[in-house]
Amino acid sequence: MWGVYCLKTIPDQDLIDPILSGKTNRIYNSSTVNVVWQYLYNMRLSKLKGLTEDDQPVDGDKRGIDKLKYASDKFVQTIHKYRKQNLFWKKISIPEGEINSTIRLEEVPFSETSYKDKFLGNITCSIDFKPKMDPKPVIPLNLLQVAATDFIDSMLEINPDLKDKPSIYPSDILDMYHFSFSNVNIYPAQGVLHLRDYMDTPTYNLRLLSPNGFGGIMFSRSFLLNVYKLIPGDVPTFDDEYSLAMAKLVKKARSVYNGLKKGTWKGHTYELSTYLDLTKAFIVHQDRFDYNRTDKVLRPNFEIRCNVGWEIVDGIKNTPEDSPLSKEEQQEFRQYLKNRFKNFDIGY
Repeated sequence: MWGVYCLKTIPDQDLIDPILSGKTNRIYNSSTVNVVWQYLYNMRLSKLKGLTEDDQPVDGDKRGIDKLKYASDKFVQTIHKYRKQNLFWKKISIPEGEINSTIRLEEVPFSETSYKDKFLGNITCSIDFKPKMDPKPVIPLNLLQVAATDFIDSMLEINPDLKDKPSIYPSDILDMYHFSFSNVNIYPAQGVLHLRDYMDTPTYNLRLLSPNGFGGIMFSRSFLLNVYKLIPGDVPTFDDEYSLAMAKLVKKARSVYNGLKKGTWKGHTYELSTYLDLTKAFIVHQDRFDYNRTDKVLRPNFEIRCNVGWEIVDGIKNTPEDSPLSKEEQQEFRQYLKNRFKNFDIGY
């Protein structure tokens, strides 16, 4: 719908010039800026392809519909090839840490009807970001830009025809695939944060959830950088003591685990499961209800939980099926362990 709206709504030149040049004392809202950039993109694309309304298929133009279906199928094949090359996620290293991005496609089978509806599917990108902890974590302001740019550049590597031969892909066919971000998770050491809990809802909806036509962000890098631009205040920052406090908390939890690892309970011997990498046995949760939305600083207000799987009781794994304990005893034993960890402010 963006392409249709912007073609019919032509911004005044007095509005275009200052936004394009950046030389303005006026502050424009995001919607106004996006309209201008989308309009410029459409103008550029029209000149590039030399397309007119006469080039578009009309009812009964089977040859034109077949060409569009071919272009759509090739595009979908390119996305499937990208996903095959990056089965679980794509690792992207940046100075602030490591991005793991995952692309999903919900496609609508191409037909004359779906073409008229101007919607052929959703392309969503989810991000798991693992920031470096020394001296403290940083959520980079170009996080969305980097993920989107890497995906588009990878698509162009797989299928250079997407850009080298634009006549294969009519001006509007790629914009019928809507690109957006589904979620962004931050993993500082053993911690986990959901960015939606710490961003202002309007900003989160605009920058992450609002769909953009894939053609728009592919053919215009400046448009992509604009719509996925984050500014200071959009994402939280971390307190200077954040990394040190988390490291101390995890160290304490490991010591408690080692102290409680073996014992006896009502005549039964037990042992907690052993992790080769014990750090993975602990998850640190940020107290999102104790978050100052004015300064947007994440302070070390943590809850830590230990999860090492099923215990070994009398040499047998304490699963519901195999446990030597009765159902009531299993519940009582699990509560016993929870209470012991709770004495040290650790969840179990």
